Amino acid sequence: MLSEKEILMIQKATMFDFKQILEANPDKTYTVEELKHLIDTYIAGAGQ
Repeated sequence: MLSEKEILMIQKATMFDFKQILEANPDKTYTVEELKHLIDTYIAGAGQ
């Protein structure tokens, strides 16, 4: 079982990854549906 510190570290790493994805295209405006799709894709990729 993961400790709270390990969980926090994973959460921060995930948000860093997501920030990097968004910053790759700084002029793009995302809809809610596009953001949901990005998150779903990230989760699917992280599970592999």
